[in-house]
Amino acid sequence: MKNSAEFALPDFSIFEYSVPGQWYQGVYHDRMQCRKAARSFSLLHKRKADECWLVIHGYRGYPGEFVRPAVDLFQEGYDVFVPRLPGHGTCGKDFIRSHSKDWMGLAANAIADLKERYSKVHLLGHSMGTAMVAILACGDPGIGKIVYVSPSFENLQMPWTARVALRVLSVFTPKVNCHWHPSSKYHLHYEDAPCDELYLGGEYWTWFFTRQLQEYYKLMKLGLKAIGENHHEHLVICPGRDRVISLPSLELYKKAVGERQNYVIIGNGTHSLFYDKDPRAEESAVEAVISFARTR
Repeated sequence: MKNSAEFALPDFSIFEYSVPGQWYQGVYHDRMQCRKAARSFSLLHKRKADECWLVIHGYRGYPGEFVRPAVDLFQEGYDVFVPRLPGHGTCGKDFIRSHSKDWMGLAANAIADLKERYSKVHLLGHSMGTAMVAILACGDPGIGKIVYVSPSFENLQMPWTARVALRVLSVFTPKVNCHWHPSSKYHLHYEDAPCDELYLGGEYWTWFFTRQLQEYYKLMKLGLKAIGENHHEHLVICPGRDRVISLPSLELYKKAVGERQNYVIIGNGTHSLFYDKDPRAEESAVEAVISFARTR
């Protein structure tokens, strides 16, 4: 197994830092320009591939987190699209102005457009993105395979008492300060990494956003219901060190799908599997995605 700390960065000239503009019609239009790390990107073959992957990032996440799986899927012959959700990657004020309907609207627009151009659209969701792709894929025969990475259908950090308090707080304030500190242990792979990490941390990761968290929890519930009703071929990739969100979510997933369950646990992995502190965990997660994509 190769070491992701030695992962050869791709030729970034093959990256197109854009996705179709119509994907953003009818959703919140950010007032601030997004940071370089957060740019939407796509990897397209000169001769259009027959199938594609759409990657949906998580709550307060950004596209630059997904260079590893995107490059590997591209090398397997797929076109790959990684859009930035509205309100993400620009500033905290934009995030406060955005809603879950904007995040879902962007993803729905993307799926509708890609289905017109590809025979199959495969989905990969990370964290909150797992709930989003479960909801959007339910009952849609145009969707192929689905990968749920760091599943997010529960959050033990926020019991019901805390969620009630959050609802009350949202009446008085849009955000509450929380503890966050930067770490150089993550293996970031986007162009010019680790640019923008401190900025994004200050704008997003040092805060509990009271209304946005409530909308995130609603997506969790809807996603869990949808995953139980969803009959697409799928794989869940769960980090073993994430005992707050992913592991309890995995248990809920197993109850929801019964015998149809298909999952792998990356025992040494954290929630941020695709740029993990442990390069072996990152590599295991990417290998799981590619192995699943290769199955016919």
